[in-house]
Amino acid sequence: MVPTKHFNFRYFEVIPELSERQWWFGGGADLTPYYLDEKDVKHFHCSYKAACDLHGPSYYRRFKKWCDDYFFIKHRCMGRGVGGIFFDDFKSKNIDACFNFVKSCSKAVIPSYIPIVNKHKNDGYGLREREWQLTRRGHYTEFNLLYDRGTKFGFSTPGARHESILMSAAS
Repeated sequence: MVPTKHFNFRYFEVIPELSERQWWFGGGADLTPYYLDEKDVKHFHCSYKAACDLHGPSYYRRFKKWCDDYFFIKHRCMGRGVGGIFFDDFKSKNIDACFNFVKSCSKAVIPSYIPIVNKHKNDGYGLREREWQLTRRGHYTEFNLLYDRGTKFGFSTPGARHESILMSAAS
């Protein structure tokens, strides 16, 4: 079965009335397989390590740890998947350097995932595999509803489209 991949990269800018502009980047990419394939995991992580290493020798280790810590389902004592990279409130003195880092991560999205999709798109499955897939997707949904900052923010925003917020829920 093709694993679930989550990714997003974003830029925030706030210009308060009486102070200087504030900006930061956030984002990440992670992989949630239904059945573990070590070669897929290695390929995925190597893709993002290569993107991170272009910008700093500590970036990959730092953002992988952040991902592992953030996407941890506390009540199950397990990760949501096999990790990836994650960062929030990311800024430095050089906005262009930060943007170039985010662009490198964005460019890793397709090459990190499409080979995995092509490898597994024709995998056979039956009822047992489908039930396991739904269990894993349920864990993904649990994380989003209980721990995810973006989901919590979305639900607390007046006029938010709850259907959009719940798009990751298992069906």
